[in-house]
Amino acid sequence: MTRPAMTILDALGDSALFGSLPAFHDLSTWRPWLVWLRAVYGLPMDAADLVLFRKHTGRQQPRVGGYPEAVCIVGCQSGKSLIAALVGVFSAARAVMAGERGVYVPLIAQDLRGAQRALFAYVQEAVRGSELLAREVVRETNTEIELSGVTIAVYPCRPAAVRGIRAACAIVDELAFFTATDGRPQDTEMLRAVRTRLATTGGKLLILSSPYTQAGALWNLHRRHYGREESPTLVWQATAPEMNSTLSSDYLQRMEQEDPEAYRSEVLGEFRAGVSTFLDPEALADVVEPGVRERQAVAGVRYFGFVDAASGSGKDSFAVGIAHRDGERAVLDVIRAWRPPFNPSGVIAEASELLARYRVSEVEGDRYAPGFVAEGFRKHDREYRPAERTTSQVYLELLPLVNAGAVVILDEPHLLRELRGLERRRGTVGRDRVDHRPGAHDDRAVACAGALVLAATRRRMVSMVWGRPQRSEPQPGEPRVWIDGTASRLVTQRDVDAFVAAGSDEEAGLPPVELYTKTSKWLLQQWQLLGAEHISTLNRRITR
Repeated sequence: MTRPAMTILDALGDSALFGSLPAFHDLSTWRPWLVWLRAVYGLPMDAADLVLFRKHTGRQQPRVGGYPEAVCIVGCQSGKSLIAALVGVFSAARAVMAGERGVYVPLIAQDLRGAQRALFAYVQEAVRGSELLAREVVRETNTEIELSGVTIAVYPCRPAAVRGIRAACAIVDELAFFTATDGRPQDTEMLRAVRTRLATTGGKLLILSSPYTQAGALWNLHRRHYGREESPTLVWQATAPEMNSTLSSDYLQRMEQEDPEAYRSEVLGEFRAGVSTFLDPEALADVVEPGVRERQAVAGVRYFGFVDAASGSGKDSFAVGIAHRDGERAVLDVIRAWRPPFNPSGVIAEASELLARYRVSEVEGDRYAPGFVAEGFRKHDREYRPAERTTSQVYLELLPLVNAGAVVILDEPHLLRELRGLERRRGTVGRDRVDHRPGAHDDRAVACAGALVLAATRRRMVSMVWGRPQRSEPQPGEPRVWIDGTASRLVTQRDVDAFVAAGSDEEAGLPPVELYTKTSKWLLQQWQLLGAEHISTLNRRITR
């Protein structure tokens, strides 16, 4: 390749390079992108270009010579993936013309499949559509195209994937959504790895992404560099219609009406306010028992079950969690999930067998099709009760237990990925919502949280249902509990309810005299175990 050096805008107008691509036949619809490219590469701008530059960067003048790092934060369907692929091919062509060998142009996306479907498809179109570039292809796979010693390759967001390469230019697509397969954020580590690949080449790092929450690497780049005249990192922010004038008004109106929150982020290019990671990664890691995927049932232990039901015809799994109380901690014993498609009646039968092995005769669950689910469990001698708490309330009760180290969670990869992906959204009148990220799932997380909260709160109610005993003389025939021989009080129905709730269902069927006698002994044991300072008087009913 012996053509003289040209700018990326020259390449767009050259039919031997990108000018032959159908998408660029009418460059008037690409004007905002052309201004962005002028800024990135330090190309001249006219007065109209400067107006757009100032509007979308918050700066007055572009940097002479361009920017070593540029961030473009725009809405979906704005054309960013096509531009990213175009820049990647142009960077590879320039490296070939400069005589570079053994260098790469990595295009990095959330996962390899997504990168192949979008980014690499555009790369292939650009190379094959150019008679000049097509002649330079020496090797091609489903993830790489080599042009005379310079390789354009797509990578998933794994830092180890780009180790060992030298990059003439690096392009990062959708940075705001970079997560590892186990649910951990991967954006910051990925940027660190990519920057080291550019250290010896002086190549550009270009980041094109839709925004998401006000946290993470993309938000930090925006916060530190947007509108900062002296910063060598350019941050450009715009709506999808501003970058792509061909978007239909019907599409935009439908997006706004169906999901206003998503519209502001995915169309208007705004960061979502009030959204944060729900569980602290370190706190969660501290309560996971490494290597333990499941625990067998133990005789004499009372277990609690929680179900997150599903129809089997959609994308959600049917999940069951089982937990027990061990001293001051709630311990998760089992998490099972049935992925769709499935027959819900068959899954309920399997779930019932699982619950029976842990002697769980009564199970709680969400309010999905409660009549059908309850009837299904009833056929297998299990009682299903819709939970009084909402899913968000269950999660919010789990949070302090995790932070205090009062739970033990199984080392189950799918479950941990869902727990790490939970987000907390600021709600109205102080009621926060907790849910999974868009496109993700939390079926196992719901079942886990529900079972742990049940195990923690049911046993904990023992310490909330009787008061400090008062000195009084027993009356003949009244059931009483004596404390240290110094005080006594009546055994109430609330005490009996707490005893039954903390024990097994068999106690509920005892004759009244025997039931009250066992309750009084149990109260004495709890008093001696917990101590007076841990027992408070609360006027609340016992909920089963």
